[in-house]
Amino acid sequence: MKIRYDDYYDIKNLKERMQTNEIVLLKGQKYDTLVGKDLQLKINSSVGLSDESELENEEDKILKIAYFDTLPDTMMDLSIVSTRRPLYELIQKEIGCPVGTVPIYICFNNKEGIDKNKFLEEIEKQAQSGIAFMTLHFTAIDEIYRKTINRNVAVISRGGSLVLRDLYINKRKQNILLEYFDDICKILKKYSVVVSVGTTFRPSTLYDALDEIQLDEIRMQKDIVNALREKGITAMMEGVGHISLRELEKYVKLIREEFYVPFMPLGPIPTDRAIGWDHVSTAIGASYMAMLDGADIINAVTREEHTGGIPTINSIYEAIKSAQVVVNTINDVRFFQKYNKMQNNKKNNCMGILKDDIGCDRCKEECPFLLNRMLR
Repeated sequence: MKIRYDDYYDIKNLKERMQTNEIVLLKGQKYDTLVGKDLQLKINSSVGLSDESELENEEDKILKIAYFDTLPDTMMDLSIVSTRRPLYELIQKEIGCPVGTVPIYICFNNKEGIDKNKFLEEIEKQAQSGIAFMTLHFTAIDEIYRKTINRNVAVISRGGSLVLRDLYINKRKQNILLEYFDDICKILKKYSVVVSVGTTFRPSTLYDALDEIQLDEIRMQKDIVNALREKGITAMMEGVGHISLRELEKYVKLIREEFYVPFMPLGPIPTDRAIGWDHVSTAIGASYMAMLDGADIINAVTREEHTGGIPTINSIYEAIKSAQVVVNTINDVRFFQKYNKMQNNKKNNCMGILKDDIGCDRCKEECPFLLNRMLR
């Protein structure tokens, strides 16, 4: 199996860090992806079906992504409706990267909430199909939710909100993920599925960032990570949302305290005033967070993130390419000497495309490379 992009690790060190869960291996059909400490930054991209009428359109996106000049290291199927052939199967076949899902999306019913048997069956079905990781929102608990009354926006997480709605619909003493924790873990361990511990209470405005609610959730997420590890389950962790650049260093210190867990930020979105330009704002936030060593895999966020629109294939490409700029920038920092040697013989700008002593279309005869030629 081919492992993507990681040329700069020591095998012995890699094995040790996998044993301590500082690095996770996400398995795909055509290539695996390593995520974690001291590795290159990775990219996750997402597709998803919101209505059966859009099935052909979403399938077409996957087929086109497979031919992008930059492929994501992982992908997520965020579908909220079931189909005979799930999108994650098409991703596995056509792209072959590790695939993640949020199984709660498929199992929620507006009137009845979540049926335990259907939920466990869906988890096992997806695990059997080769899903690499699942996002589960264990932190969707009433104790934290009741504190959100003073927030600008109480909850922005779709998965977390569904777990909470089910909690109230079925009058559970604790949410379904905690109630059937052991059953879920047995399935995940059997099929070696990695858990991405989701964030229910990530802030959706800068003014909610690092409030008591988010701090409570970070502590609970870490407890869940430890509980999963004790069960023999490999874990990652999600976080952030909207947070200003000035708060990011504090946030990274909080998530890195006590132990290292591979981390996938949602965003971070460092401004509330970039609607329609989320691929840009996320690139800024992700770059800074990764510089602080707070990110191991970033999301390719599209410009539709806050518009309610369905991402087009063009905006997905734009998002992946924007994320790749972040990855290149960070990896140039993390592995500068290695990259410097690799790039010595590459020309990554116009580099004096001289024709008859005339430079590029912009500079013409004033091209600085005319001088460079003279010096040579």
